[in-house]
Amino acid sequence: MSKKRSFNDDDHHHLQISMDAQINLKKKLKSIENSIDDDDDDCLFSKLDDNLLYEIFKHADARTLAAFSCVSKIWNRTAQDERLWELICTRRWIDVHHSGGEKQLRSVVLALGGFRRLYSLYLSKTSAPSAAAPPRAAVSKRWGKDEVNLSLSLLSIQFYEKMSNKGK
Repeated sequence: MSKKRSFNDDDHHHLQISMDAQINLKKKLKSIENSIDDDDDDCLFSKLDDNLLYEIFKHADARTLAAFSCVSKIWNRTAQDERLWELICTRRWIDVHHSGGEKQLRSVVLALGGFRRLYSLYLSKTSAPSAAAPPRAAVSKRWGKDEVNLSLSLLSIQFYEKMSNKGK
């Protein structure tokens, strides 16, 4: 026959201390969380606005820009800016700025899904893997008119294939 221990005052006292300790622990954890949140608010990077981030991001390569998008919601929203991806794509194309076809190129690419999409589907596969912070002199060779036209043609073909498949 097993004996059950009766619940006495001493046990009640230990239980009360244990509950008080849990409450104190929860209060301490809450104050630590609040101080961490306050520290985040004091962080310099959290106070950068979209325009300043854009000015910084426009000097980044594609891999770095993609990493920036993982930092916070504001950084992600800024890194999604089509103008940044346009800069990344057109850095490779030598004849775009000189031939006057910049507006035409822009309208075609935007109609087909945008520069970020163009980069992710085609240009990223043709780029050599870059180091975390490549020097400016080590930029890959610039693209000529033929490479630009080929990339746009591939993007157009894929776009029209998807459009025709949606109708079926």
